[in-house]
Amino acid sequence: MKPMQTRRLLLRPWCMEDLEDFYAYAKDPEIGPNAGWKPHSSLDESREILKSFVGNEEVNAIVLRENGRVVGSLGLHPDRLSHEGMGPCREVGYVLARDCWGRGLMTEAVKRAQRYAFEEIGLALLSVAHFPFNTRSGRVIAKSGFRYEKTLQGSYIDYRGVKMDEVCYLMTREEYFTRRDRANGLFCRPGLTEEEARAVCSWRYAGEYARYDMPEWDAAVAGGWAITKPEVRESQYWAVLDSAGELYAFFRFRETESGMTVGLGVNPESCGNGSGRQVMELILDSFRQKYPGMPLELDVQDWNRRAVSCYESAGFVIADHHFMKTHLGEAMYYRMRYTPGER
Repeated sequence: MKPMQTRRLLLRPWCMEDLEDFYAYAKDPEIGPNAGWKPHSSLDESREILKSFVGNEEVNAIVLRENGRVVGSLGLHPDRLSHEGMGPCREVGYVLARDCWGRGLMTEAVKRAQRYAFEEIGLALLSVAHFPFNTRSGRVIAKSGFRYEKTLQGSYIDYRGVKMDEVCYLMTREEYFTRRDRANGLFCRPGLTEEEARAVCSWRYAGEYARYDMPEWDAAVAGGWAITKPEVRESQYWAVLDSAGELYAFFRFRETESGMTVGLGVNPESCGNGSGRQVMELILDSFRQKYPGMPLELDVQDWNRRAVSCYESAGFVIADHHFMKTHLGEAMYYRMRYTPGER
């Protein structure tokens, strides 16, 4: 893993200079057995084990930023918990010095590792497990948002040769982003219900933005609008909801001759409140999950500088300027394009 920071921690590669700190917690009889390994009996034993950590990209040292002391380790290891065929997966492993328990440090470190796993290296899921007696680790796992998956009987052989049960948990990429976005106040889900579609058709915008008004529901049905068709709402539309579960915005991914395009609308009661960037992040996160590596385009009327600026701040660039006739009438449009990796 790369070096990472949180508010109180530095997560960085191990080095041999960490030996004293490593031995200080690894010799504690309350530490190793909780993870299935023997407490270290000497500095030399710790030295030999530390050599296997140095240069190992799977594991980082956990360092207190306040004093530079190494107090534990955090790793993303090859998955042992039987998730073949579910996409790229890593198993989270961690240990923390006893005098640092009860301060939320391990949860803080695990959440940063989740961000790295899902946002930066694109894993499909993370797994984690603890022994049934290690309820403290179970609390870290729960606070980090993992969901219980299964209990494996006698799946781990500890340093004594004893077969140990493992309580297993999982977090998928989709679950991570949903949880993250809920914490930020907005989240999205695929599909638009008829009730939500009817609400969109009732939205009315002020001033020059009134040109974005959709027809009332019955007129939209009669006109064959896509938003009125259940199969299209289910396969192409997404709802953006606020923390109360109310419809905040919607978007639609659609394949055209030129590639994938997105159309969107925001509840007029929420327009202009500065949340446009967050809505665009939700759209792009969803697009990258569903269509990894593909570019995305949208069309916006050239007079709408507020929307153009929002799209530019999200990483879209103007690709061309053209005349187009749509249900909104005839107007000049910017075609804007987002290309993953070019931002």
